[in-house]
Amino acid sequence: MLSNKLALKLNVLLAKTEHAASQYKKLIGDYLVFFKSKQGEFKGVKKTYTVREGIIDEPSMRGTVKVVTTVGEKLEWLEENTAEYIDNLFAVESTNASLVAKSSLIVNGLNFGELTSLELLRLKSLLEAGDLEKMYAELPVRSDAEEWNDTTEEMYQNRKVSESPKLSGVKKSVMKEAYILKDPNVDNLKDMSRYTPQVQTKDTIIELGDYTVQHFSGETTHLDRANILKRRSQLLNATIEALKKANDVEIVPSAFTAAKLFGFLHRGKI
Repeated sequence: MLSNKLALKLNVLLAKTEHAASQYKKLIGDYLVFFKSKQGEFKGVKKTYTVREGIIDEPSMRGTVKVVTTVGEKLEWLEENTAEYIDNLFAVESTNASLVAKSSLIVNGLNFGELTSLELLRLKSLLEAGDLEKMYAELPVRSDAEEWNDTTEEMYQNRKVSESPKLSGVKKSVMKEAYILKDPNVDNLKDMSRYTPQVQTKDTIIELGDYTVQHFSGETTHLDRANILKRRSQLLNATIEALKKANDVEIVPSAFTAAKLFGFLHRGKI
């Protein structure tokens, strides 16, 4: 039987976990909506334009739109702000599972530790329920058809932002000039009142200014998103398999932590 002191600690932990459950669910839901509807927040562009002398300026040809956030930053914030809840969640199960069957959870050669059947059930529920999979499926991704490199732009230093090659060129326009064709018969005409001269138009290409355009992205890649979803499936399958093998300990903190969960889902390591 638990001591009064230990029971009180467990009661506090249960209360904190119950209170944080709705916040966690709302956070995942908010992330899902953000990734679906705010993909523009992950994109940036920088345009320059130098007008030629004597040409009317076009301010719309220049400007900067900064990348507001990156996938990496959003996932890092998710890890930091759900770590306590997830750690407490599994600590409750670990405490309640004293003298309950245990099984090691191993995925792709990575050992998450020996978990109780209740912890494995909780993990299975966490991976299956809610919007977790949907959220990862909506991670903004950049086009694989374009060339991207790590940016060297000063305003994105120490952030995981990619840049496209900088495009440059000259903006041109066509100036139309009307002129009258020379008519060799006009000198022989006695009455010019009914004469209509033939007018032609000459096109002249003029250079308006020099421009550059470069795009920036805080999105992830299709491959990285696919790998996160794949690792979620692998972890779920391994959890189900471990539950089949699981068969009974004293109150101990859970070996499964938020750091391990997100370390594996987001980076493939623990």
